[in-house]
Amino acid sequence: MRSMRPFISIVAAISVANKAHVLAAETASPCCQLLGGASALDGKVYLPSSAPYEARLDSYWSLSAALRPWCMVLPSSAEDVSVVMKILVENGCHFGIRAGGHGGFPLSNSVQDGVTIDLGHMNTTTWNPETGLASIQPGSQWHHVYETLAPHGVVVAGARVDTVGVGGFLTGGGLSFHKESHGQACDNVANFELVLASGQIVNANASSNRDLWQALKGSSGNLGLVTRFDMYGIEYADPAKPEVWGGAVVYPESLGQHLTDLMVDFTDNIHEDENSSVALAWTYNPQVEDATLISAIFANTAAKAKPAAFDGFYSADGMLRDDTRVTSMAQLVRELGITQVAGNHNAWYTGAFQNDARPMRYAVEKFSELIKELEAVAPSSTSGLNMALYFQSLSKSMTDKGIQKGGNVIALERFTDKSNGILMLVLVTVKDAEAEKVIVPRVERLMHHVDLYSASLKLKWEWRYLNYACAVQDAIASYGTQSVAKIRAAADKYDPYGVFQSLRVSGFKIPKDHSKTEL
Repeated sequence: MRSMRPFISIVAAISVANKAHVLAAETASPCCQLLGGASALDGKVYLPSSAPYEARLDSYWSLSAALRPWCMVLPSSAEDVSVVMKILVENGCHFGIRAGGHGGFPLSNSVQDGVTIDLGHMNTTTWNPETGLASIQPGSQWHHVYETLAPHGVVVAGARVDTVGVGGFLTGGGLSFHKESHGQACDNVANFELVLASGQIVNANASSNRDLWQALKGSSGNLGLVTRFDMYGIEYADPAKPEVWGGAVVYPESLGQHLTDLMVDFTDNIHEDENSSVALAWTYNPQVEDATLISAIFANTAAKAKPAAFDGFYSADGMLRDDTRVTSMAQLVRELGITQVAGNHNAWYTGAFQNDARPMRYAVEKFSELIKELEAVAPSSTSGLNMALYFQSLSKSMTDKGIQKGGNVIALERFTDKSNGILMLVLVTVKDAEAEKVIVPRVERLMHHVDLYSASLKLKWEWRYLNYACAVQDAIASYGTQSVAKIRAAADKYDPYGVFQSLRVSGFKIPKDHSKTEL
């Protein structure tokens, strides 16, 4: 690609932005006025208190993330996004990026003092049988993607919860039901169409802008604004019956130790059945009689009911309920999404360690202690407290597939080449912002204790899954120095003035290069 032409106005705008966190209040209106005055954006810029603005704000999954920007702009095409970028950059306007709106923490997908670029109107999916590619826009949600593709007998490696958005999921890596057989979801993107900071629309794939293609797989919103993902289609086992098998099996809390042993065994042997996956979850819901339960969330993408990989789980004495069945992918993710209720404040923390039952059991112990602690300081009767602790497999099977498909910058193979692992997620939800202030440091402390314990056993992986990480967890830095250097090199080439580091306020950033002296 040709080097980008210097724009004095861009440099000046970013210099101003670097000297002050936000533009002065009196300049907020001009940013929105300039967007609203662009003919291409007529009727696509919404101000506070307008019905469309409030409706989009209400559609955020997490109240923690639902910030009130100066205005929202909802482009409907890559060309619209190009216009938006040129206006924002040339005028030094801070911005945030929203795709599906499933980010959990403040500034994950919006901005308070600036403009939110909301891609919610870019939400179509099309299938090309000649290329075998599904073209998916970033504002789509995964259940709609699955519904659109099912009549063609194909699916893609997407999210396992219905309301998760396409854009953030894919640029953050993406763990799907197909992760063992096809790698992380980002590994299945054949081509990214994106708008660079200059407003230029480019494609990044294995033969064109290959460095950008690789760097986009895991680097979140640091390199440009992706407007289309072209993904490899995956045929259903029977294309005439586009179905999978899956659902939850529920157990009493007393079976926890046995289930962690089964999880270790499943992870050790995951290569023997790459169509099967399980997530093990401890849930606390004080509104039901048995407040703490364990669920094994099963899936088999070949639509094989109760495959041998799950024999141990099915032979465990004391099973309370089995909700598994053969169904559509869209219906399965819709049912699993019931547990992730919208309209709450959320605290998510994540970590990873070598496949071993001891860190899991320690995490469960700390989780039980956290339940008591949070009930004391933020009682569920008033805060609406709900909690969950998840474990799932990270395998060499998965990372090998990613390498075969061109590689990504997540660099998880640094660990899986030595041993399979376990990904942990602890999440807590409450109804109000005051309760959120109370729970966040305590959830963070739980994760810190588990990190210390797994490190003491020499089992800790210095890696964070970006799509589960809290804002303070610096997921991109955990990819390692080589990957960070690769992302930084792509940013230097495709965003030479650092627009997505300076003017973009939302999301994770590229760690600073402290070897360079800032002027």
